[in-house]
Order: sequence, then C-alpha cells, then structure tokens
Amino acid sequence: MFTHLINTTQRWDEVLYRKPTMQAVIIAIQQSVPILAIDIYCRLVMKLAISPDALLTNLFDQYPTFPDSVVDISRHILSVLDASVILIFIAGLTHQYLKEKSIQNTTLPVLTNLIVTYLLLFNKNQLIAYNAVPYLLITLIALLTCQTYYWYYNRNRATRSPYALSYLFWSLTTIITFGKLLHIVLQLPRLQSISSTILSQSFFTTFFGLLLVAIFSPILFIMGLPLPLEFTNNQTTLNTVIANLDTMLTHGLTTLPFPENLYSVYGSFTLFGGIGNTLALNVLLLFVTSKSIRRLGLLAWLPSLFDNNFLLFSGLPLFMRPLILVPMLMTNIISMLISYTAIACHFIHPSVYITPSNLPNILLPTLASPTPIQSTIVTILIFCISLLIYRPFLSRLMLEVSHEK
Repeated sequence: MFTHLINTTQRWDEVLYRKPTMQAVIIAIQQSVPILAIDIYCRLVMKLAISPDALLTNLFDQYPTFPDSVVDISRHILSVLDASVILIFIAGLTHQYLKEKSIQNTTLPVLTNLIVTYLLLFNKNQLIAYNAVPYLLITLIALLTCQTYYWYYNRNRATRSPYALSYLFWSLTTIITFGKLLHIVLQLPRLQSISSTILSQSFFTTFFGLLLVAIFSPILFIMGLPLPLEFTNNQTTLNTVIANLDTMLTHGLTTLPFPENLYSVYGSFTLFGGIGNTLALNVLLLFVTSKSIRRLGLLAWLPSLFDNNFLLFSGLPLFMRPLILVPMLMTNIISMLISYTAIACHFIHPSVYITPSNLPNILLPTLASPTPIQSTIVTILIFCISLLIYRPFLSRLMLEVSHEK
C-alpha cells in the first residue's frame, strides 16, 4: 500500500512538472538560488550575532551589543536581498515563459512584471516579511500578465517596435490593475493578524485543532502561501502557552490548563529544520548520488539546522511538489500523533519554558520541558521516523537526476 502511494504521488508529480509552465517556474526559482543563498546566510548571521535578540547575545552575558546603526544597516541589506530574490525570480519566470511562446524581446513584459511585483510587495517603501511573501499569488499574477502580453502580441504582431504606444498602453493597464488594486485588496498584514487571532482560540489545544494545523501548515508552505507567524516561530505569545508557564512557575509540576497546545506539540516536534521536519530531508540530501543535490544539501545544512528551509524550497525545488508534500504531510501528522500521545499519557511533560531566541528547534523539547530525558527520546524517535518517511520519496525524486554522479 505504501509503495502504491509513492507510485501514485510520483505520477502526479511527473504530470505536473512536465508542463511547460511549471518548467518555466522551476528554472526561474533555481535561477534565484545564488542570491537566495547570500540572503539566507546574511539572515543567519543577523539571527546569531547581530540582532538585539541574537542567539549569542542570549547565551553570553558579556557578548558585545552592536550599535543601532549597524543593526539598521543590516536590516536594510536583508530587505534589499529579499527583494532581489523575488525580483530575479519574476524576471526569470517572465522571460522563460514568453521564450517558450517564441517571443524573443521580453524587456517590456519583464519590466512591467517587476513594477507590479514591487507595488504588490512594498508598503510605504517597506518589504513585507520574507516568510510572509505570497509566492503562489506572485507566480500566478506573473503568469497571467505574461499570458495577456502573449495574447496582445498576437493581436499586434504587425507592430514592429515592442515599445509602440499600444504595448506601452498594455504595460500601464497591467501595472494599475495588478499592482495597485491587488495591493489594496490583499492587505497581507491584516490577513496575518486575523490568522493569529484564530490560532489563539482554545480549539487549537485539542487533538483535532492540532491535527488541522499539522495538515494545513505543509500545504500552505508547499503552495507558496503566506504562513501565520505561529506556524513557524511565535507560539510563545499565545495565551495558552503563557497560562501554562504561569501555572508551572507558581505551582510547580502540577496539572497544566493546556498541556497540549501549538507550542508543546506542533512547535516542539514538527519544526526540526522548518515546517515538516525538513532537517531530516536535508540530512538525506547529503548522501544522494547527484553531486548538485549533495552540494545543495551542504549549502542548506546550516540554515536548515536553524530552521530556515527556504534554500530547500528553491533548490530542489519544493514549490507545488506532490512528491514532497505527501511525505511532509505524513511527517507532520505522525509527529503530532506521537508527541500528543506522549503528553496525554504523561510520558513527557509538555514544553512550557521559554528558550533563548533563535535556538535550533530540535533542541526545544529537551530544553523547554521539565522532563528533558524523555523529551529527548521522543525527539530522536520522531526524527528517525521522519528520515524513514522522506527516504523512499526522495529516492523517486532523485530518479530525475540519476544521470548526475
């Protein structure tokens, strides 16, 4: 039955990724990997050493604090790099898609899509948070504008100059329609605020609430949709987590009001390396036969250890990939079931303590639980199961690059 599931998933993957449109998306994503790697490592340095809540600052009392000017410049550099990654992806996607349509001069549509993307992502000259970038929406808008240009191009084929008045009119109309209007309608920060309010409900301390989170978080990630902050690294601000900590500090090891919650179950046991325990996937990449994939595994290893899997997202790539979504779903659900059962059966005490900011998530169960030894055992068990789940799916994925040694 498991083999049948893998075979079916591989067929879906092949059908989707053989389409010319998806090939254009893949090429464009992979073209952004070099600048993305620089972005991710700069962000890692900021996370570990420069920001006010850097890991080294939290671990060492005598660690020097960087001036505000250095922190502000570093954040500005990260914003520029974030924007560069997205804009390179959009430029590559526009050029590649129209090239497949036999359109040679793609300068105007590329510039148009870059302006549209800028207007969509920037608000008062500030880029939205990199983990909230709606990649699926941006991709769909770029493909839609490319298709309208292709249709317009066929209607005006007799026009020799690609910068004729008719094409400039198309560009202006596209910018106004997709850039400004969509930016007003979407209001991405407001959507994230709504999702945070929903996740604060006590329903998400129940089995079915946590199961829904375990199911939907990898789906949103693979599809390139914005993720609520609580799906990645911000569960400690939830009222249920604060109530648990207050009870522990005032009454010691007693019955907690919300033993199973986003922090103690989902956050502690399904985010090793990022959503779907992708640190396990990264470990497997280090032993594949393909040299290029092994290099990607090495490049993504350190960021993945600190729970940033965007290099894997773009390098493999994972975007809209059934062959990765299925094992990611299985990993999330099984990890949630194991950790929920371990807490419900009192084998481990749930994570209640607040650990230093930016600590690798794989250490969270050991450091945040009053039962570190038992929590470590559960962590090792879940990580080993994650390796076993990803391994056969990754083997099928590697068939596509089996010619590389």
